[in-house]
Order: sequence, then structure tokens, then C-alpha cells
Amino acid sequence: MRIGAHVSAAGGIQNTMIRAANIGADCAQLFVGPPQRWFGPAHRQEDIDEFCRLAASLSIGPNVVHALYLVNLASPDPVQRQRSVAALVHQMHWSQRIDAMGLVVHVGSRKGVVAVDEALDFVVAGIEEILTRSTGPMFLIENTAGMGTSIGSDFADIGAIIHRLGNDSRVGVCLETAHTFEAGRDIRTRLEIEAVFDEFDRTIGLEHLYAIHANDSKTPLGSNVDRHENIGMGHIGAEAFGAFLNHPAVADLPFYLEVPGLLGHGPDRENIALLRQLAGLASLPEAAEREMPRVEVPGVPL
Repeated sequence: MRIGAHVSAAGGIQNTMIRAANIGADCAQLFVGPPQRWFGPAHRQEDIDEFCRLAASLSIGPNVVHALYLVNLASPDPVQRQRSVAALVHQMHWSQRIDAMGLVVHVGSRKGVVAVDEALDFVVAGIEEILTRSTGPMFLIENTAGMGTSIGSDFADIGAIIHRLGNDSRVGVCLETAHTFEAGRDIRTRLEIEAVFDEFDRTIGLEHLYAIHANDSKTPLGSNVDRHENIGMGHIGAEAFGAFLNHPAVADLPFYLEVPGLLGHGPDRENIALLRQLAGLASLPEAAEREMPRVEVPGVPL
């Protein structure tokens, strides 16, 4: 088991590895470009080389890229779908360049206009094109909280996508704990956690589970409202995470925190230390506090 976090790439993509090391992360998730903008990322080759060197020397990985939020493979608008495919192909290429395990994607929303089956057709066709036009990293579908008419809160829909893609080895799932809970699946006791993994295995297959987003929830069970909270401070609670972390289905998976942090600056050592404690892993050593290079990249907030 590897416990890490989403970290900022401000000042250069290589800085994510330094930030990850400073908060005690074993692995990292990052954006390779602004998540709320369509224009593609641009990183210097020397920064990519340094990212890879630091990842190896600091033993940080497996690392993943989180896709931009604007993409919608389920959209009723063919222009929006094609723009999404092009953006995700581009992000798959960047993920390959930094040797990321995969690209984590919210597949989108049918906008209440098309039926679920038609939206799934759009998603399957989009992912097929993305896989054809890219090589290397995995395409990791993230389950959703069920806001609006988003695709992915129902495990059966994710399973249908993967199975219709022929169980392609490059397609997997990133299971998000807060979204799972907010979509109505209780994970606060061992029995309930077991039931959720049984459902996942029946509808998707545990062999397709590759990563976990570890977040507590600001909103109650079945709220369908996506709001993350620090571990143990939300409606799921620390005891539940202890049971979740010790379930055999996740024993060999990387965990990525996406919590606000105790000071509101994003995932921190405290949240990582608590997850490690709940998982029965060794305590974090004292922080090394490696110096961050002072480099600004205009237009790249992360």
C-alpha cells in the first residue's frame, strides 16, 4: 500500500515531487495543466526529466495525472465530445512523458438530455478513440457522487463501459471514498465496506480497481453533493477509514488524498500520517523540508 496525495505543480512540474516528499507522500497525483481551461499544458523537457529523476530518487510512485474538469465524453453535443477526446488524448501523452501510471477522468454528464444508454454509447466511443490515439498510461474512470446527471455514480454503468471496451487492460477504475458515500453507499462499518466491494466485484470486477482517492465527506450519506473533508472530520469518520484501509481489496493499491488540509492549503502531513496510522503502517519520519525553487509559470495556477 502506498499513501500519497494530490500536489501542486506550481512553478514547474518537477516541484510536485519535492512537495510530495515534504508531506511524506509515497505517491502523487497532479494536474499537468490548468484544470479549468481547455488550452493544453506545456512543460520544458528539462522539467520533465527532473520530475522523473526526483520520482525515482525519492521513491515516489506510482503517480497519476488528474484530467481537466471541462471534459465531457457523455455530452449530447458532438462538438463538446470531440473537444473532450482531443484534450484527453493530449493529457494521455503528457501522462506518458512523466511515466504516470494513468490518467484519472470524470467521464462526464448526459446533461439530462439523452438517456443513460445513449450517454454510455458516447462514453465508450470516446474512450475507444482515446485509447487508439494514445499509448502507455491507463485510462482510470473515477466514480462520482451522483450530482445532476453525471455518469459514474452507479457501479453498473462503469462496469458496462469497461466490459463494452472488451475489458481492455488499459482501462481501470479509481474509487473515490467520498463520492462512494455521497452516492448512497455506506462505508462506515466493516460489513458495509464488504457489501460495497462485493457490489464492485459483481458489476465491474475488482481486477479493474487500480487506485483510491481517500477523502472524508462534508455532506451526509446519499447527498449526491461532492464535498471533500479531512480524514476523520467528516461524515465517514476515522474508524471507517481504518476498516477500509485494512480491507484485502485495497492492500496493494495507491491511495491519493484530495482533502482541504488542516490549514486549508490542500493535503498535508497530518492527513497522510493519520491514514498511515489507520492502515497500520510505519509512522512518518520528521519532515526534511526540501527547498522549493522560486519559479513562476504564467497562466499555470497549479
